[in-house]
Amino acid sequence: MNHLLNNSRYEILVVDDMIANVKLLTSVLEKQGYQVRAAINGEMALQSVHLKTPDLILLDIKMPNMNGFEVCQQLKADPSTESIPVIFISAMGETEDKVTAFRSGGVDYITKPFANEEVLARVNTHLQLHDYQTQLEERVRLAVLEIQNLNHELEVTQGEVISMMGATIEERSHETGLHVQRVAAYCHLLAKLYGVEEHKCDLIFKAAPLHDIGKVAIPDNILHKPGRLTDEEMAIMRSHAQKGYDIFKSSQSALLQMAALIAHQHHEKYDGNGYPQGLKGEEIDIAGRICAVADVFDALGHDRVYKKAWPLQEILDYFKAESGKSFEPKLVELLLNNLNDFLAIKERLHK
Repeated sequence: MNHLLNNSRYEILVVDDMIANVKLLTSVLEKQGYQVRAAINGEMALQSVHLKTPDLILLDIKMPNMNGFEVCQQLKADPSTESIPVIFISAMGETEDKVTAFRSGGVDYITKPFANEEVLARVNTHLQLHDYQTQLEERVRLAVLEIQNLNHELEVTQGEVISMMGATIEERSHETGLHVQRVAAYCHLLAKLYGVEEHKCDLIFKAAPLHDIGKVAIPDNILHKPGRLTDEEMAIMRSHAQKGYDIFKSSQSALLQMAALIAHQHHEKYDGNGYPQGLKGEEIDIAGRICAVADVFDALGHDRVYKKAWPLQEILDYFKAESGKSFEPKLVELLLNNLNDFLAIKERLHK
């Protein structure tokens, strides 16, 4: 009795142009508790499937207008019906027919005349296999969803930690409030204007606050010196780019790898006269070229311990003069042509 009740949750579509075969199969299946629908040709079968998806199809091959192979091929070509198990049931018993049936997408082949027990056994087997596959797919879907959620939580946490680390470096450097946030926003805008792919734009935005992370290793007497640095002091100050890279270079995180790259390259110059590697042109990653522009644009526009903020026109003149030298010409052009957007960021993140 329980077996019949379990079977009642399954609906089977019987497709055969011979009414006698339909009645026989329907009787055999219904006695075992299965719900049964019938179709007497291929077109009717496809219409029936699209109205309501059955759990399994018993499909004849020789039918007028559209044979069973064609019906099965259409079902397997449609993502909404491709997973329905199809058992061919036919008087065609040649090996070639069976091969064609399996190539069409069938999961099994029963030769007429058939034994009732064989039909029931194969139906039961394939329903169980289909259930198992469905359950497995659901488990995989849930597992993927859980991984995606964990990755999202990790990314959020990484983002929060990076913001806090950037703010800490900003505080220690006695730089203008919200410098790292403005640099990140400038970088993101420049990356989008440049046409950098969206995923990399996001990485640049999230990693940019750590561009000066290497300053944690710079002594306070150099970091906070109000006057001009000596050559020896300047060498120590410039070491922050390499030290920032060293902090993150071994990380397996794409975000921290981007932070390492930006820390390493944001003082490289387009003409090759920057530091620490003396990279030139496109030897410098686009993230490094972008951060160089963003960092200098913000630094010049705000007071530092060693200088007063520059007037806007002097900043613009500087970028024009340094186009092709310190900065990539295309990035300078994007900055100048979209200046109002950059000034809006400056105003929004003013402190």
